Amino acid sequence: MKINLSLWFALIVQLVALVWYISGLVHDLDDLKEQTSAQQDIIDLLSEDVNDLWTFCTFTENKWAEAYTSDMVYERLCGTKEIVE
Repeated sequence: MKINLSLWFALIVQLVALVWYISGLVHDLDDLKEQTSAQQDIIDLLSEDVNDLWTFCTFTENKWAEAYTSDMVYERLCGTKEIVE
C-alpha cells in the first residue's frame, strides 16, 4: 500500500507539472499572436507609406518631366510620362 500511495503522489505531481508547462506554452503562444498582430499592423502602415511615396514620386516626375531632360545626372525612376523633345 505504501508503494501505491507514493506512485499516486508522483503521478499527481507529474500531472500538475504537465498542466503548468502547457499553460505556460499557451500563454507564450498568446503573447506571440499579439506581437505578430501588432507587427503586422506596423508593416501594413509602412507599406501604405511606401506606396504613397511612390505615388508622389510618379506625380512629381510626370509633372516636371521636361525639366529632368537637362539634368545629366538624374535618372527617372518612377515617372511614366513620355518626354516630349
